[in-house]
Amino acid sequence: MTKSYTWEEIRAVLEKELNKTKHILTYGTIGSCNIEHDIDTIVTKKPDSKSSDFFKEVHVLFEKIDSYLKKKYNCKLIRTSRFSDEEETKYIAKCTPNDLVFQVLTYVSFSQIEKHWVADLNGEEDLVEILSYSSDFLLGNFSSLLESNFKRNIYDFLFIRLNDSDRINSHFPQQFLIGRMNRLFDFILRKRLGLRYEFVDSVEQIKEEFYKICDVLDNLNKKKK
Repeated sequence: MTKSYTWEEIRAVLEKELNKTKHILTYGTIGSCNIEHDIDTIVTKKPDSKSSDFFKEVHVLFEKIDSYLKKKYNCKLIRTSRFSDEEETKYIAKCTPNDLVFQVLTYVSFSQIEKHWVADLNGEEDLVEILSYSSDFLLGNFSSLLESNFKRNIYDFLFIRLNDSDRINSHFPQQFLIGRMNRLFDFILRKRLGLRYEFVDSVEQIKEEFYKICDVLDNLNKKKK
């Protein structure tokens, strides 16, 4: 089945919304942008922005696209974060043929990109070359990713965990989403940082806890620099 909208239409809406953002450094797509399958996307944070502000903008950005699709075409946006999770995410979200799937990779540093991609590259592939030649930037440009102030974050590994488990824009059943994200937050705070986490019981609270964890990681990163 051919979808009732085109990538060019969705891209125009995205570019309009991206122009309103303040904390996104770059927004790029990789590959063919075949809406019949998915849209592979890399979104990066401005070095001077708080991670919480960055993720808020990412979540709102995809909420805007979701609202556009719902209002005009009675369908939805489903966010995935890794190819290996895409089919199960679509299943849980009850994906229909006209829904639009975005595989979204969010990064706060270039070292996070390197760590996230290492398992998917063979020994002959060069990450910089792949990103520079295969990406189409709707906001910003590739050279920004190589600037020294975007280079490294000590807590890259936990931001990878946040990206890979973020289902806030995935249309998961509400209670399932809340339980899933609570367990993620408990793992990060209690198991990895030795901090206490209190489970919450609403989607809005889940969002707030997500952003609080971003602030915790930012503060810890500043102390260790």
